Amino acid sequence: MPGDVAVVGFDDVTDAADYRPPLTTVRQDFDALGEAAVATLTAVIGGEPAQGVTLMPGLVRRASA
Repeated sequence: MPGDVAVVGFDDVTDAADYRPPLTTVRQDFDALGEAAVATLTAVIGGEPAQGVTLMPGLVRRASA
């Protein structure tokens, strides 16, 4: 049954809202991800230990789930 299935995409592609049904998706903050990667790399090059970084993705709720 169609109502028994949920579909969730990843990365919130530009067209996700235009799909039929509109695609529920996980959105990542790629700017924050890049900034964290550069900060970590800079710290390691400077002799500091690498630190773990946690970035929380967002859920964009649409009709597919």
